[in-house]
Amino acid sequence: MFDLATIPRPPEGCDSYPESTNQDRQPSLPHFATPEFVSFGSLGDGGDVGRLVPAPELGRPDHPVALANGHQPGVTLIGADTRTGLEFMLSWALRRWRADPVPEPPAWRDADVWLAQNRWRIDARAKDRSLVDRLAAELGVRPDPDRIFPGSSWERTTVRKDTEFDIVFDPPEGWRHEPGADGIGVHAPADAYADRRPVVADHPLLEPELVAASCSLDAGHPATALLALKDTFVNGPSCYFADLKPLWKRAYRDLGRPEYADRLDLMTPYYQVPCPCPTPH
Repeated sequence: MFDLATIPRPPEGCDSYPESTNQDRQPSLPHFATPEFVSFGSLGDGGDVGRLVPAPELGRPDHPVALANGHQPGVTLIGADTRTGLEFMLSWALRRWRADPVPEPPAWRDADVWLAQNRWRIDARAKDRSLVDRLAAELGVRPDPDRIFPGSSWERTTVRKDTEFDIVFDPPEGWRHEPGADGIGVHAPADAYADRRPVVADHPLLEPELVAASCSLDAGHPATALLALKDTFVNGPSCYFADLKPLWKRAYRDLGRPEYADRLDLMTPYYQVPCPCPTPH
């Protein structure tokens, strides 16, 4: 149906089957996502479902849930909380199964022989369906292949983003949220922003953006720097990542989010790519 993004360790005294390596238990970050996307489920097609946690220091018990498809920047909102996100994942499984049903014996085949040869497929689907029913009951959700989730829509088994739907993070008093090119933006104390929002071009030049972000950090405006760095990452080529990373880490640390600075290391393998830029950097 789907996988956990990170495989938990079994309780003390228990084994797991199949045995998982430490690599399987490391936190993951899908391609093109930024550290504020904290995945908990993998759909197996490059897409991950995760919580949007723009300010972990607020300590909120739950968060909006979105899909990062792993093929392009941005996220698609699929629910207001984790329970809704899990309901989406179960509904997605039901929708895929409906589009790809277990075949029935063809007219020209002996039905008993065909059933004997394909019993494993029929039994596997029945087992998966019973697992969906059990999970739904445990979670208190009602998955449905036709269920529409605010912020997205279905196109066959593909999820499409509703561009008219805004993701709202409800900043507390004295805080501010600025949307960004990654679909999440920056959520931070108002005094961590400069007076003016940074403007990043669709194909930004790297050096001016690095200089501007460095100046914002030196001036005590890490939220403005973070917004500009993330927008440059999304709007620029992948080879920019290595140059953005040191200032990006500093912005997170200045905001008191060292765990997100560490999550940038998870992104590094994805962006070790040949540089197409005419000028070396």
